[in-house]
Amino acid sequence: MRGGAWVLAPLLAGCAARGLTPHPDPSRPAPTPAATPSPAPTPAPSFPQRRPMDQSRPVKVRSRSLRYDQSAQETVFFGGVTVTQDSTQMLTRELRSENQGRDAHARGGVRLDDPQRRFHADSDSADYSDDMRYGKLDGGVRLLSVDPYGVPVTVTGRSGEYADLSRWAQVLGGVTVVRGALSATAQSAVLEDGGTLVDLSGSVRAALGLDRCRSALMRLDQATQDITLIGDARAHFVPRDLKQAMAAPWKGGAPGQEAP
Repeated sequence: MRGGAWVLAPLLAGCAARGLTPHPDPSRPAPTPAATPSPAPTPAPSFPQRRPMDQSRPVKVRSRSLRYDQSAQETVFFGGVTVTQDSTQMLTRELRSENQGRDAHARGGVRLDDPQRRFHADSDSADYSDDMRYGKLDGGVRLLSVDPYGVPVTVTGRSGEYADLSRWAQVLGGVTVVRGALSATAQSAVLEDGGTLVDLSGSVRAALGLDRCRSALMRLDQATQDITLIGDARAHFVPRDLKQAMAAPWKGGAPGQEAP
C-alpha cells in the first residue's frame, strides 16, 4: 500500500501539469462521506438560587400542639413542626417563633428544603430570620446545592450560616466539600451562587482523582476557571486536568451523588 501511494502521486501530479483532471470510475459507487461527530453542547449556566423570595406570601406553621408564652411574647410549637414560606419548607421537632413567624429558633432534626432554588440544609438546631432568607445553623451541618451547570455541591461541618438560600453560605469546623469530581477538606468554607465561587481556609487538602494538593488557602472560581493556592502550597497534580474539571464540570459528578 505504501509503494502504491508513491506511484499514484506522480501520476496525479502529471495530469494536473497537463491541465487534465482524473475522472472517477462510473462503475464504482461514490464513497459515503464519514459522519463528523458533533461536540456535545455546553449547557447554559443557571442560577436557581437567584430566584427572589415572594415576600407577599405569609409564613405558615403547622404542628401537633402549641403554647403561647405571654411573658416572652413567643409561640412555641411542638411535634412534627412544618414551616413554609414561598417554596421553602422547614421540618423540625420544636419551634419558638417571634414576630409572627418571621424570626424563630428551631431545635431537633432541622431540615430546610427548597426544590425550586435547589437548596437543602440539615442541622441539629437553627435560628432563622427575614422569612427564612437568613439562617444560622449549629450541629451536624450539611448543605446541598448545585453549581450553575447543575453539578451537586455538598458541604458539611459543625456550624454555618446562609443568606438568600445559598446565594451565600459559610460552614465552619471540620469542613468537607464535594463538587463534582473534586473533594476537599478545610477548617472553613465560603460558597457563593451555589458553588460558583468556593473559598477554603485552614489546612486545606484537595483531591481530584489521583491528583492532590494542599495549602493554607484555596479558591475555586468557576467564572474565571481559576484555581488559586496560597500559603505553604504543595501540589501533586497535572494542572491541565484540574482546569478541565473546572472548565467542564457538567461532564459528571461524584459516584452516587445526586442534586437536591
